[in-house]
Amino acid sequence: MSNSDSSINSSSGSSVIDASTPVQKIPVLIVGAGPVGLFEAVLLTRMGIHVRVIEREPEIAPMSRALGTHVRSLEILSLVEEGFIDKFLAQGRPLVDAHMFYGSRPMCAMPVTSINTSKFEWPLFMEQERLAKILEKDLAEMGVYVEYGWELTDTEAVESTGGTEESYAKTVIRRTIAPEGQEHELKVVRSEYLIAADGGRSTVRHKINVQFPGRTLPFRTIMFDGAIETDMEKHEISAVVGVNRKTVVFFHMHDNIYRIVLEHGQFAPNDDLDQVNRDLTVEDFERNVRACLHPGTEFKVLSKLWLICFRVNERRAENYVHKGRIFLVGDAAHVHSPAGGQGMNTGLQDAYNLAWKLGLVMNKLAPATLLQSYHEERQPMADRAIALSSALMARARDGGLINHYMKRVFMILSPLLAKIGIAVFPPAANMLEIRYPANDINLPHKTQKQPNNVAHQVGARAPDGPLLCLLPASKDPSPVDKNKATSVEKNCVFVHDVIVGVGRFHILVLVSNSLVDPASLQERQEALAKSIKDNLSQWRTRWHFITVQGDKPDNQLFKLHVVATGTLSDSHRNGLLAQCAQGDGRLFWDCSEEVHTAFGVPAKAKGRSSMSEGAIVVVRPDSHIGFRVQGLDKSAWRDVTEYFETILA
Repeated sequence: MSNSDSSINSSSGSSVIDASTPVQKIPVLIVGAGPVGLFEAVLLTRMGIHVRVIEREPEIAPMSRALGTHVRSLEILSLVEEGFIDKFLAQGRPLVDAHMFYGSRPMCAMPVTSINTSKFEWPLFMEQERLAKILEKDLAEMGVYVEYGWELTDTEAVESTGGTEESYAKTVIRRTIAPEGQEHELKVVRSEYLIAADGGRSTVRHKINVQFPGRTLPFRTIMFDGAIETDMEKHEISAVVGVNRKTVVFFHMHDNIYRIVLEHGQFAPNDDLDQVNRDLTVEDFERNVRACLHPGTEFKVLSKLWLICFRVNERRAENYVHKGRIFLVGDAAHVHSPAGGQGMNTGLQDAYNLAWKLGLVMNKLAPATLLQSYHEERQPMADRAIALSSALMARARDGGLINHYMKRVFMILSPLLAKIGIAVFPPAANMLEIRYPANDINLPHKTQKQPNNVAHQVGARAPDGPLLCLLPASKDPSPVDKNKATSVEKNCVFVHDVIVGVGRFHILVLVSNSLVDPASLQERQEALAKSIKDNLSQWRTRWHFITVQGDKPDNQLFKLHVVATGTLSDSHRNGLLAQCAQGDGRLFWDCSEEVHTAFGVPAKAKGRSSMSEGAIVVVRPDSHIGFRVQGLDKSAWRDVTEYFETILA
């Protein structure tokens, strides 16, 4: 920073500001450079929003609290842009099995999670630090760099006084500039919005006086990272029901480095956590782990990276949005036990939910009232994560002798349970069934009934499924294609491969088998093509902004995709099927009818002359269903336009 842009205060670390303190104006200030804050910065930057990211620590935290990225989080990472997910997959390992032990005795391997409906079959085992570094690098490639060593000392939402000036967030930040810590550089940041991703002890949350109700559990948990030596079988995950009724879990991080989480009894009323940690030694840890194992089992610590005793807090902020200007995300908004790996994953989804809404508002495409839906939709997801992690933690805890015998019965039956597909974590751990309530952005149709299946209703995650992409026949067809009017890509794509792009609505036009009916093919296709052309043109003229997709400017807020089904060979009889532009130039074929079924749309049209068959489904930028209407006639398209008018300015 230039000298003209800085101010020195040398009064023993004081944060007193005066008229000489420099003021910086910026659209968005993000406090905290963990995975959640970095992901928020990546998303907003891709939507053309200028952000500043500050982090109190001197670097990305080398100790990773989170180790797994769940299936739903992998999905939202894949939605950023085509190929974005690849850099994460390259750094992690599929988390397939957990090996169950009674003491030192191996019992079976059980799947970590149950079969799901995503293209990602398994969670990804990857330390939080690696995920954060990938996001930081992506951000740097877009010209945004994390400013380490800056801490927030105060913040407030300054409300408009009724004049021309709007409200804003006023924040005081500082960094140490003398080794002794006695001198600081101070700045005042005036931002349109502030996003607090500064962890469970959030300074922002305290400064704006948002309550954080909940409970602190009385149980001790020891967490260790380091190298070990043992004659037990080593696996990615080893869950041990101890012979002493306690539970210990081994996670293989990399090389010979393991994370070990050990149940360690209850706190006494007068116990001091800080003193417990000062007294905790490697020898104590080794002794407590060995007590879980059968006598004679070798276990020794070779080196220690981290050893800490903690107790679990289960808390959630009363409000995620403060005066329309300050937002809480991730651990700043909710904390709970690490059981089930819900914490960082819930935070990443907080970031995605907030980013597209904030991007639309700041690009003058939506009213500021849209931002309140962030709290309405995400706070219940924190309650869900707390309940799930609490239940998993209670299941592992020493619950007395009867509970211990029940665990032993489970261990005896575990090989059978594994064979029938019973998983370590319940399906909810995948986070795929999350559904937001009906509101203006999850808008039920005004006259049509919602589908009976909640997975098809507005607010639900858009389901995934395989599709073939039909392309116009090549100008110089091969002998194989010579008698065909269309060609087919060799590899199938998935719905979630198609609905990519930050801050973008995707309109899925599911036409069932209506386009392969020879009696009405040309009539239906011409009517459909006209509806698509007219409505896309109307929407894109009224609402557009610049986003960054694959380093190329793209002002299309809407993408439209036609999905048809039927016998594929029928499509070859008429070149109009793929030659005619459909939406954004591609026609997707639902060969197995799986996608139509997943969206609750009949795969076989009953009528021939009308456009009453099929459905239009609007997928929000975060891949939740925002609106759906049965039929493809003029009234259906009008209803879609009215839906956009309820959200967009």
